[in-house]
Amino acid sequence: MLSIEKMLETVPVARIRQITDNTVYTVLEKFNLCGSIKVKPVYWMLKKAIERGTLTEGQEILEASSGNTAIALSYMGGIFGYGVKLIVPTETGSCKKKLMRSYGAELIELDGNTDDCIDLRNSMVDAHAGRYFVPDQFNNEDNMDAHYNLTAPYLVRKIRKIDFFVAGMGTTGTLLGAGRYLKERFPDVKVIAVNPLDRVEGIKNYNTVRNVGKFYEDYKYLIDEVINVRFKDDVPSGINDYLSEGYFTGISSGAILSGAKRYLADKSGLTGVIVAPDGGDYYLSEIFPLLDAAKIKGCE
Repeated sequence: MLSIEKMLETVPVARIRQITDNTVYTVLEKFNLCGSIKVKPVYWMLKKAIERGTLTEGQEILEASSGNTAIALSYMGGIFGYGVKLIVPTETGSCKKKLMRSYGAELIELDGNTDDCIDLRNSMVDAHAGRYFVPDQFNNEDNMDAHYNLTAPYLVRKIRKIDFFVAGMGTTGTLLGAGRYLKERFPDVKVIAVNPLDRVEGIKNYNTVRNVGKFYEDYKYLIDEVINVRFKDDVPSGINDYLSEGYFTGISSGAILSGAKRYLADKSGLTGVIVAPDGGDYYLSEIFPLLDAAKIKGCE
């Protein structure tokens, strides 16, 4: 029988045809379980916690998250047989909240941002010792290890030689976990981080973010270059570039593609991978005004 790990790692890897001076592949994580790359670290964090005995029968999974991690926790909690309680900002998109609830999660909505939700999460844990298991995705090195064990080995088997790897700066789990694996096998590989200077949902501005995790501090030396992006300059163009390839991706995916093109502007003859962490389904109201109908293609 096909294992769940094999399902999680086996996602489409497609060539970006419009980039011709270099060979660029994109990992289309929108086709993964729960619709995003976050299902990998969520699965890995829960699996390892059960193996170590830090997540035990009768506990409830508690996390502060407003996006793909919350959706994946809602789903994977049910797979592993645990209740899930999520603290989300009130302004979180209604379709996301409905999906979390449809997977069985209980939501606590807070009038604040994700950092405020984290503060509430921590106070709940302090008030109810032993009741909750907190995955703590920004500080849990199992987040990185998921990509070390599931994402990067699959890419190496598919592509063989990789000269550069581009991912967004969310928790940095994808960037650093896959980057560590690739650097162990290809010492000259360049790990490129895409950092948003303003609102780009799905990735965080590491110049200003309050919640910088421990494993980022421990492994940021793996990052060779940081490419800064802005919503207006980079998200619409990236989303429409993906549409011209036949794929409807999310906001962060568009920004990451634009950042990768900027990195490659003066280069040729390289082979590399960029990550498209999710699709555009959760962001319809924000993305639709940005779409260029002339770029929309079906399968050829």
